[in-house]
Amino acid sequence: MEQGFIVEPDLNFIKDMKKAGGDSLKKCFQCATCSVVCKLTPDDSPFPRKEMIWAQWGQKDKLLSDPDVWLCHQCNDCTANCPRGAKPGDVLAAIRNAAFKTYAFPSFMGTWLSRPGYLPLVLGLPILILLIMISGGFSAMYSVLPHGSELIGELAHAGWGNMPDGPIRYANFYPELGIDLTFMTLAALAVISLVVGLNRFWKAMVENHGRMGLMGTPAPNFLAVLPTIFAHNKFKTCDESKDRYYGHGLVFYGFVFAFLATFTLTTAFWVFGIATPHPLYSPAKIFGNIGAVGIIIGGIWLAAKRLSGGKGSNSYYDWTLIWLVLGLGITGLSAELARLADARSIAYPIYFTHLVFIAYLFMYLPFSKMAHLAYRSVGMTFARQAERDLLPQDEAALEPEAAAAE
Repeated sequence: MEQGFIVEPDLNFIKDMKKAGGDSLKKCFQCATCSVVCKLTPDDSPFPRKEMIWAQWGQKDKLLSDPDVWLCHQCNDCTANCPRGAKPGDVLAAIRNAAFKTYAFPSFMGTWLSRPGYLPLVLGLPILILLIMISGGFSAMYSVLPHGSELIGELAHAGWGNMPDGPIRYANFYPELGIDLTFMTLAALAVISLVVGLNRFWKAMVENHGRMGLMGTPAPNFLAVLPTIFAHNKFKTCDESKDRYYGHGLVFYGFVFAFLATFTLTTAFWVFGIATPHPLYSPAKIFGNIGAVGIIIGGIWLAAKRLSGGKGSNSYYDWTLIWLVLGLGITGLSAELARLADARSIAYPIYFTHLVFIAYLFMYLPFSKMAHLAYRSVGMTFARQAERDLLPQDEAALEPEAAAAE
């Protein structure tokens, strides 16, 4: 006896997909060319064919919890070969963007980061936080902390007015204790938000695409996907956008070196009492400069690729990420060069701008395209753990093959 299924499309979701880059999804007529040419999709239940029909049907819950969209690296081989111009790569990119917006915590932050109209507010918040700290926050902290320590004493004289003669020292402007307190707080809040979002994502994948018999501890599978994440070798399998490997790799490892620089600086300060600025030959400076150069070159590479007019569209998420990457790298390197040149008229404003970009990164990491790395890692972990047998038996009729056979 045949079992029927009622499809209840989410029309608003279909409209959102079109606005977010999947405006041509209705052109798809399920020829399966996209799945045939894709070198990343598994043979079993391949993407993006099934995602295209789910998107046409407005199957929001299935798509936003689909780990397959995170196996896609937007090579756009599917888009380049689609005989109907349906742009499956753009559709899957739109689904990924909608996913971390949906699972964001708090949810309004996901909305803010997804709409250009909120950009003044999004940019204004980190600027306001840093200005409050410089204009009175540090002096207020100094008034309640025990005095006697040089470290705490720096809080009393921070800000635009503390520019003593002699070599430029950014700690006079934004104290090292203030740096750690400000950005460790922002980082902690970001980690909490990201963990909540990823937990929601995992539970949704289990509910909509998992089999209970396959759901064990994810730790071994997560460790198994890390080499793929670090190698970025999936980009090499692309035909249409193979050179994206270099841009993404430079940005990724640029941030790895920037993290090493930050970790080294923090350890040197809190463990060994070595204050900034460090000499150029110190490990922290070497790591930081390598990271800055990698981030800048990678950001330029990605921007050039987007501007070249290749297959696929450019979303608001894409360009905010590129400007963030370039802003971080350029202001960081420029602040160092201005300090070395003793150009104090521009050094402190450049440094403040660099801090704004860092605050932006930390505050909005769980809600911007920077979160892709975390969601992709979790999606790939689930796909490996579920052994890619994603559909429950009682929903097999929703597969495109079954739908076409009826």
